Amino acid sequence: MTDPALFQSYISDSLEERLQAGIRSALALGAEGAEAFVSVSRSRRAKVQNGALEDLTTSKRGGLGVRVLRPGAKGVRTGIATTTDLGRADFTDLFAQAWELSALGDEDPWIRQASPSGVDDLPPRHDPRGAALTPEERIRRALELEAQARRASSKVVAVRDASWADGDGATLLLTQRGVRAYDLGSSCSAAIELAVEEGGDRQASWHWDMGRHPGALDLAAIGAEAARKGERKLNPAQMDAGRFNVVLHPEVTVDILGIVAGMLSAEAVLKGRSLFAGRLGEAIASPLLTLVDDGRLPAGLGSEPWDGEGLPTRRNVLIEKGVLGTYLHTLKTAAEMGVAPTGTAGRGTGSNPGVSTFNLFPEKGDTAPSQLYRMAGDGVLITELMGLHTVDPVSGDLSVGASGIRIRGGELAESVDRMTFAGNLRDFLTRIAAVGDDLHWYGSSAGVSLLLSDMSLGGA
Repeated sequence: MTDPALFQSYISDSLEERLQAGIRSALALGAEGAEAFVSVSRSRRAKVQNGALEDLTTSKRGGLGVRVLRPGAKGVRTGIATTTDLGRADFTDLFAQAWELSALGDEDPWIRQASPSGVDDLPPRHDPRGAALTPEERIRRALELEAQARRASSKVVAVRDASWADGDGATLLLTQRGVRAYDLGSSCSAAIELAVEEGGDRQASWHWDMGRHPGALDLAAIGAEAARKGERKLNPAQMDAGRFNVVLHPEVTVDILGIVAGMLSAEAVLKGRSLFAGRLGEAIASPLLTLVDDGRLPAGLGSEPWDGEGLPTRRNVLIEKGVLGTYLHTLKTAAEMGVAPTGTAGRGTGSNPGVSTFNLFPEKGDTAPSQLYRMAGDGVLITELMGLHTVDPVSGDLSVGASGIRIRGGELAESVDRMTFAGNLRDFLTRIAAVGDDLHWYGSSAGVSLLLSDMSLGGA
């Protein structure tokens, strides 16, 4: 739960009162609705390169977006105005500006607002230990990350960037309907990009991790994983084209499932930009796949008590045992489709609410990665896919580059690269033959190792 006194150190009672006065001024102009969304954040970062301090920064950002709903004959027009000046004596002129802009928009019959509901019953999302670090301690952590990577492998020849960052912030949504949706959180992260070299071959790699507080990060593990990734890429062999059993690394799974979640946005479905339009209740994936977005996951880094429209967040099972269970909705898309909202709206200061995910993850299986390799036989472990942003959201067609490690006799063998996967996103989903037990979180998204059967890969 959020500490009210701590929250007010970011967003004061005085600021909240001025925003409420602005909402009332918009209603006096004739607005049907008025909203204020404010965000305040503080961040601190130390970056080193090859043992020398490269950058040390501290910043504070604040922004406010107000939205006014103007009634019309066939729906509602919206107008949005923004400012970064949160110290203004009042915000009535900002709401007046939004009111004027609302006259220029198209009427939308599906605009809706939430009624007040839900409580903040989540564990605290803010931890003071990150902010309590001194600049010297942040520098030491960045240097320690670099040292751990070099200690993990003698093949590390350069560190391009080793950084430590921590930050905290608060958000608040107010509406004329009495919604007061707030959040207060913190995070720490560490990232390293390095180069390894052997036998004249030089490869780059990177790794990162994040958590709520400094103690949640293992700098030795982050550095060692970055070095291991680099070593695995050294002296890659060429592969002939063919069909192979493929194991996807959890990092690759995260990227693919993120694209799938984007296609499950009701906004995309309504605009005809989704491979999965009209597929509710149908099998779209292997029965081994269950995909969940949970905004109230107790330890989730993306957990929030309310979404960007003031609805309580919830657990949504997007795909259950291969069957498409729901699209992700804002209040607007839920009204247009005639279904219940899913509490999955995100919000910025300068835009209307849009679909978001909070903690996106596949349910883990019961198969260890080593067993997946044995099941793959003479296959390929794919550790990186390049160009996933080019996937056609309507057809699902894709042609992307891939690199990874050859699997021979069920064991990891030589590095391979310059592979091509050209096919359809359906193949990634329907050809899942086994799910790993190695669920790993990358921020607010998680992945597992997946075994895909009989996939077509192009070689050099």
